[in-house]
Amino acid sequence: VVEEIDAAAAIISMGHGFDRIDHNAATDQGVMVVNTAGFVTEEVANHVIMLILACAKKLTIVHELVRAGRWESGTNLRLGLMPPIDGQVLGLVGLGIIGRATALRARVFGMEVLAYDPYVAPWFAKEGRVEVVHTLNELASRSDYVSMHTPLNDETSKLVGETFFLAMKPTAYFINTSRGGTVDERALVRALQNSELAGAGLDVFEQEPKPHDNPLLSLDNVIVSPHSAGSSDLSVSKGKLIQGQEAARVLRGTWPMSLVNPEVRAKIPVRPAAVNG
Repeated sequence: VVEEIDAAAAIISMGHGFDRIDHNAATDQGVMVVNTAGFVTEEVANHVIMLILACAKKLTIVHELVRAGRWESGTNLRLGLMPPIDGQVLGLVGLGIIGRATALRARVFGMEVLAYDPYVAPWFAKEGRVEVVHTLNELASRSDYVSMHTPLNDETSKLVGETFFLAMKPTAYFINTSRGGTVDERALVRALQNSELAGAGLDVFEQEPKPHDNPLLSLDNVIVSPHSAGSSDLSVSKGKLIQGQEAARVLRGTWPMSLVNPEVRAKIPVRPAAVNG
């Protein structure tokens, strides 16, 4: 929560998400909230594709079987259905910069891409050859893989839940690398336990670090990672650079490049446009 920050011009967050900051309170106080959007785009998009492939190929299951010495002539047959990637439908909940980077990669693998995003400019979808659907349920029912790409805010908290999962195919997989709070986690657990979904690949959770007794950690059809989708040697240094550049823009008296509470413009004096560099 922002309190007594009359002297502050901006809060510049090192990260793509900004849910740790009370941006409504900041706006009330005339404080810009800025993130470092873009510095993890490529890494998160790569992580999404990795989770899709790992789910489809049941990577963690086969890995443990081989390590345990349980590789036998009939092992592959006992794994059950092994869904393809080529020709499958990927549904993106959100078509921002990371969603578009994911769509680009998915098309390389021969996937058809749908997206639900009531705020996306139509030319972004057209350029990426992404079909925009108008309801979450349509996206859920048509997709073989669903990937979350929304920030966490008042509008997107628990955006997908029981109704969404019931609309998904029982052969479909759910991927989340955005924020755990965008999903009703209890509903996700129930859907997985009841075989309403084939599985999930999760990098984010409602509570982080994840409690050891959470059911998601004991399900064979769930692949997890520790909120590491954006991590790489390059992304860390790039994030710090962008954070410094945004601070410099604010101090020079211009607008930052990535203002996440644009309504604050009505609260503070007019500034020149941001300069890239």
